[in-house]
Amino acid sequence: MNRFNRKFTILILLGVVLLLSLYSPSIRNIFSAFGSIIRSAYLDISDNIKSSLDRHFLQEESIAKLEKENQLLEKALLRCRSDAAIYRNIKEALKMGPDTNASYEPVRPEGYAMIGNFQQLWLAPFENYNPAKNYGVLKDGYAVGIVVEKKLRPLMILAGDPECTFAVYIGRVRAPGIATGLDERHMVVKYIPQWLKLNRGDEVLTSGLDRIFPPGIPVGRVVSTQKMQGFQNAYIELYGDTLHPDLVWVVSPAENGFESDS
Repeated sequence: MNRFNRKFTILILLGVVLLLSLYSPSIRNIFSAFGSIIRSAYLDISDNIKSSLDRHFLQEESIAKLEKENQLLEKALLRCRSDAAIYRNIKEALKMGPDTNASYEPVRPEGYAMIGNFQQLWLAPFENYNPAKNYGVLKDGYAVGIVVEKKLRPLMILAGDPECTFAVYIGRVRAPGIATGLDERHMVVKYIPQWLKLNRGDEVLTSGLDRIFPPGIPVGRVVSTQKMQGFQNAYIELYGDTLHPDLVWVVSPAENGFESDS
């Protein structure tokens, strides 16, 4: 009964308010103003929500774009640091004074000239390349090959290939000879005068007399000798790595290749 009375009372009050709003201008004005306030508040809230969503999505797009740009920059930075480290290490490994009468050019191989032969690779074009000249190849400060012309392109022939030959001196007696490739770790030095005494462990250096290398670049050390008719051969173990020529230095005496920087 009490619940029925409450509902009835509410209905009576709503009816009175409705009648007053129909016949009283002031009541109508109050309800109209109240409705306008509610509608205006709704529109303001709706606009604010829409603006917030737009800003949110715009920020997400900007963040995604910045993250992508940051990844690209980070990758480029790592590549630059890696290249700089390679350049610095090889430059330090050369250990040659500024008075060395030679020029050096860092070059990356483009690929093997023949599948299965790891000792011959095409080189990327380098500055002042002259197809009529031969050049020396250094890696980690050691002589590891030569560059010759083939099909008007620079072909790098590493020290393990029989086609790689250059002039050297051996030991304290500076025994002259011509080094020729045997395999990826060894060369044989031929045409050494037989009367010159060679010892196991003697160091082999470039002589510079072939105008391919400047003099004094380490090549390897003697592991054995062999007497020949009128000459002797020396078998040497290479210092340099001929299997991983990721970045090499092409070298030439100044008057036989690049312009000297000195």
